[in-house]
Amino acid sequence: MKKALLYELKRNLLPLVIFTVIVVVVSVSYSAMAELEREFFDGKLEPRDPCLGCYTAILCILCTVVPVLQFSYRMKQRSVDLWYSLPVTRKQLTLVRILGGLLLTLVPFALGYWLGVSTVAIRGAHFRYLYYLPNFALLLLWGGCLFGVNAFLFTRGNSVFDGIVFVAAWACMLPIAWSLLNCAGIAFSIPWRNGRVWSTGFEGYLFTYSPVVSCTNAFANMVRGGSTILPFGFSLTAVLGLAEGGAAYFGLMFAADRDRAEDAGQASSSRMGYKVLIPVYAAISVATILLNTNWKYFDGSLFFSLFLTAACSFVAYFIYRRTFRIKKCDILSAVIAFAAGALLALLLGGVGWLIEEASAESAAHALCVLGILFG
Repeated sequence: MKKALLYELKRNLLPLVIFTVIVVVVSVSYSAMAELEREFFDGKLEPRDPCLGCYTAILCILCTVVPVLQFSYRMKQRSVDLWYSLPVTRKQLTLVRILGGLLLTLVPFALGYWLGVSTVAIRGAHFRYLYYLPNFALLLLWGGCLFGVNAFLFTRGNSVFDGIVFVAAWACMLPIAWSLLNCAGIAFSIPWRNGRVWSTGFEGYLFTYSPVVSCTNAFANMVRGGSTILPFGFSLTAVLGLAEGGAAYFGLMFAADRDRAEDAGQASSSRMGYKVLIPVYAAISVATILLNTNWKYFDGSLFFSLFLTAACSFVAYFIYRRTFRIKKCDILSAVIAFAAGALLALLLGGVGWLIEEASAESAAHALCVLGILFG
């Protein structure tokens, strides 16, 4: 195990230097040119850009690129045979790759972050610099979680292309699914501190990248001198980020001994892949189309939209199977997905109509009461 770690460190030394140089140059350059403060006519300065968005974008890019580099060896038969022939178990190899990937991700980010913050301080911006420290600590935590999520999703594919598709598709799955509630007019609120938070904006908190973004948004406001009270989105994404990261690392280690070497380069048949993604996205698309249909002005656009959804579904199956000869189970899956989407639209539409009627009845009742009181 020690030899494997030392070899991994030597193997990643050159990429580590390259990534660090690129990240430092980008961070320092942006921090040197950004509009940190805005000066008004009366000479008053308004804090504007603490540059945290740039550092967070770098972290997100690293957490996407590095897992691909670290685990792409599983996608080719020759390389996977070579790595699996080493005198280490597959779980140990996976652990070594995870540690090497975290090194490639977090070390360049840390150096770029603090050199960028130093550049901001040298320019003399009137920020509350103390809040850069907790933001950095939390970004390390959720950056590590994001790396694990992307690594697990990428390794569910048997090719680099499939792995990247899985990372992107799962990143957007929950927000798109949640947007169905908005299409149906379903909204609810939950108590938070001294007020309530409405569900209509929750989809922005459900991306796999949302924890690091929400963290940066919260602390950027603090650095500029704003409120130090953490918003609802920060708390929600914090829980989701930790849960997703923990589940991803467990999945990586659990699947290490179960992923077959002979699957490298073959069709990606994982349950975290096309088998689930295609029918789920098809069902969501059908439900969205039906919920947004104006039945009073019905025209052929509905059929065209449904036809386009069906065409995209079969194209996805062609990509999945890598042939135009798809299986009967794929056709059955698409039919079930369309039926499920229609049923989901009917259910959500009914719930939305009931909420709308209840709201209208409540408003009418309130007007009647006011009429009695002031009539």
